[in-house]
Amino acid sequence: MSSTEKNSKNILPSRSFLFISDVHLGAFSAQKNRELELEIIKLVDFCREHRLEIVILGDFFDYWMEYPGNRVPPVGRMVLQHFCDYHVKTGSHSLFVTGNHDNWTNGHLADLGFDVEHEYRILTDSATRILVLHGDGLKDPAMNLPRPAMHRLLRNSYFIKMYQTFLPPRLGWIGMRLFSGSSRKTGEKKRKSSRADMLDLWAKNRVRTNDEIQAIVYGHHHRQLLWSENGLTCLNCGFFGGKKTLGLYANKAFQIVTWNGSEMTLETRNMTVDRRE
Repeated sequence: MSSTEKNSKNILPSRSFLFISDVHLGAFSAQKNRELELEIIKLVDFCREHRLEIVILGDFFDYWMEYPGNRVPPVGRMVLQHFCDYHVKTGSHSLFVTGNHDNWTNGHLADLGFDVEHEYRILTDSATRILVLHGDGLKDPAMNLPRPAMHRLLRNSYFIKMYQTFLPPRLGWIGMRLFSGSSRKTGEKKRKSSRADMLDLWAKNRVRTNDEIQAIVYGHHHRQLLWSENGLTCLNCGFFGGKKTLGLYANKAFQIVTWNGSEMTLETRNMTVDRRE
C-alpha cells in the first residue's frame, strides 16, 4: 500500500465539495471575528441547501489548543455550535484537516461531529481522487513534504505536555495567540519571496507523478491558485479570513470561488487561474 493510499476515504459518488482554508478566527478584532463567524454560519446553511460537503483545510482558527477536561479556547464558539447542529441534523461529519495554527486537538472537535485529520486524506468522487491537506508539511517522509523543525517541535507530545503543565489554560491560550500572531506575520513576509512557490511546485510534481490521484487541494500560503494540465488539477483555496475565497468541486470540475454572504452566492469572477508549467 502506498503512502498516498493509507488515509484514503471514499465519499459517495456525485457528491460535491466546498473547500475552505485559512479563516484564522481569533486573529482579528472582536467585531471582525464575529462577522467572520456569521459569514461561515451562512455558508454552512448554503452548503446544506445545495448539498455541498464542507472540507476544512486547516488554520480555521488562528490559535487553538485543547486542554484535558474539554477546556477549549474562547474562540469560534458560535460557529462551532452551528457546525454541531448541522452535523446532528444532516448526519454528516465535516472533514477538518488541521493546520499549523490549530492542530492541538484533544477530542472536542470530534465531539462536535467533525472528522479530524492531522495529515492528509483522499476524497473520491467517481473516477476523481482528490488529495487534501493543509500544506505546512507531512510526517510521512515518502510524501516528500517535510515540516519545518519548529512545526515538528510544536506538534511533539512531550512539548505539548510540558506547555500545558506549566501554563494553565488562560495563560496557555494567551501564549498561543501571541505566538500565532508572530508566526502569521513571519509567514506573510515569506510569501513575498520565491519560497512561497515551493508548495505549489510540490503539488504539481506530486499530482504529475502519482497516478493514484487526479487533484490536490490545499491552503497554507494564502494565495489562490487553480492549475490544470492533462486532466490533473492543483487548487489552493486562498485566504478566506481576508478575501473569502474557497475551492469548489462540482459537476466534476474545480473552481476558485468567492463567498458573497449578503447575496448568499458563490461568485467566480476575478479569480486567478494558473495554467503555466
